[in-house]
Amino acid sequence: MAYTVSGVLHCRLASGEQRQKSALVRSAARMALEEKASQITRGYLPGQLDEAESALALELSDWRQVDARWPIEIKAHLVLRLETEAAARAQAYEDALRDQQLQHDLHETRVAYMRDKVLADADTARAWWLERHREGHQSIVWDEFNTHILPFVGRTGDAQTNAMRTAHVLAQVVERLEDDPARHKLFVATARLLMKEMDWPDLADSLTLAEQRKFQPK
Repeated sequence: MAYTVSGVLHCRLASGEQRQKSALVRSAARMALEEKASQITRGYLPGQLDEAESALALELSDWRQVDARWPIEIKAHLVLRLETEAAARAQAYEDALRDQQLQHDLHETRVAYMRDKVLADADTARAWWLERHREGHQSIVWDEFNTHILPFVGRTGDAQTNAMRTAHVLAQVVERLEDDPARHKLFVATARLLMKEMDWPDLADSLTLAEQRKFQPK
């Protein structure tokens, strides 16, 4: 990341070192500062300019020998700024991060709403589906919703859901028996016998009547 740096750099020879030409000392101090600043700032993202500046201030606020190769101590007060082009890239990066975080938060909110509200009980789930259908949203078709989602919603003991689940299974049985008259007849006879054993003669009669109407000529 390209920074513009302004501020004040102080430098001196380490204790016990022989005096050197001031220009040489300043040059070595500047090189030491650049190397130290580079080590610190490369650990920060573009949007963390203030954090990078604070880290520099903490490191350079008092005299220290930053490199054992150079018998020079430095301290500095620096202000960092991003170059114009780098600042634009950093802003675009921050905007993209915020947009990504917003999308993530919206997704988490939708998931939480579906989990805690819509799918908390079967009645709310049915109302949600009807509302989506009424408003013309591209939603789940009823058969798929009723078969694959509703059975796992909220209260597994919901009477209407259990009844609809059972009705769906029986409808599949009847559909599979359409092309097998012998097995269809056996199934109906078994069902009538079971209903009579359960002391439900009215249901047994209703089944018989339904079968008779099914085979009446139109």
